[in-house]
Amino acid sequence: MKQKRHLAILTVLGERPVHTQQELTDALTSMGLETTQATVSRDIQELGLVRTRSGYRPVIFTDYITGVDSVQFLTVVRTAVGCANLVARAIDERDLPGVLGTVAGDDTIIVVHPDPDSARAFTNFLHG
Repeated sequence: MKQKRHLAILTVLGERPVHTQQELTDALTSMGLETTQATVSRDIQELGLVRTRSGYRPVIFTDYITGVDSVQFLTVVRTAVGCANLVARAIDERDLPGVLGTVAGDDTIIVVHPDPDSARAFTNFLHG
């Protein structure tokens, strides 16, 4: 259930800005995922999100990412030179739903997903 909720959170944040935990709780409820604000608060911490003026975001990702594209069940993430390993490690450590693993070079990461829907949700989340 937690993985499903985390994937739903990534989907919501990729579709629109969310500024409060209650707003996120309401969005999850409208998707058929009954949850509490306390659970959403834990989810936000586990996903490594921070609240900015534009809503909840994954701070490590937005700081270093220069481009994101998905093809089928893969996402190609481009970063500033020398930052791919840092971003890949942050993705891996967060145990994000729909992310099976990463392979990093100097400025490019390949993220492997179990299916195209997970790749799309992840890409939208990073673009958010």
